[in-house]
Amino acid sequence: MKGILFNILEYFLVDRMGEDRMEHLVASSGLSTREPFVAPGTYPDEDFLKIVTHAAPELGCSHPEFMRQLGHFAFFKLAERYPVFVTPYDHPKEFLKTIEKVVHVEVKKLYTDTYLPTFVYAEPSEEELIITYYSKRKLYHMMEGLIAGVADYFNYTIEQSHNIYTKDGVEFCDFHLNFAAGNGK
Repeated sequence: MKGILFNILEYFLVDRMGEDRMEHLVASSGLSTREPFVAPGTYPDEDFLKIVTHAAPELGCSHPEFMRQLGHFAFFKLAERYPVFVTPYDHPKEFLKTIEKVVHVEVKKLYTDTYLPTFVYAEPSEEELIITYYSKRKLYHMMEGLIAGVADYFNYTIEQSHNIYTKDGVEFCDFHLNFAAGNGK
């Protein structure tokens, strides 16, 4: 996993528990990584999950709820760091449809050795978007939080549900999004 996600996790923890507690938590998580996390670096997924596993109970929430909160927080950090991807859009649906073919393409240019989730889109109606998500990491709850962050950023209400299923031995998750209740920036 790229260091930028570890950095966002650290910012999230500092925001929720303070720097001293965050540093103690990370130091006591039994990570294989010893050096500081730097954005372009690549680190074991297991280290990320160890930090999350130790942090969730410290913050009094379940692992899924922690990941949702982290995803929401992460969207705002990423939008702040890379506004060029977000600011051209007035509607969350239009932005979300750019992630696979624009945002991920640009991320691959910056971080050539990165592993990204794959998104496939379907639009059953003007008010709906289905994002089929595939990732070996299966960070479904973080994706929920990212979508909630997108909704808040664009000042839209997005009703979302998801369905996890297996096709040809591979696990996917469909995120069903409805934008009918939204009001915009």
